[in-house]
Amino acid sequence: MTLRCVLDGLLLRGCVGADDPSLVAYDGPEPFVLEALEALYYEVVSATAEELMRLERGHYRLLRRASDFAYNAF
Repeated sequence: MTLRCVLDGLLLRGCVGADDPSLVAYDGPEPFVLEALEALYYEVVSATAEELMRLERGHYRLLRRASDFAYNAF
């Protein structure tokens, strides 16, 4: 999935594991866990249906879809 910081527009790659509901974002080579409250500052730009379901299970309710959101086919 692709995330965008709403403060500066920075695009980040993100993923949610199948076993671990934490959202991990990658700022270059360094990954960090995006806390549920930090999701206020990010939006989902693209994701698969599976990734969106994992986000919901991980309690990332504050993470919104971008106005230009697009589904990834894979």
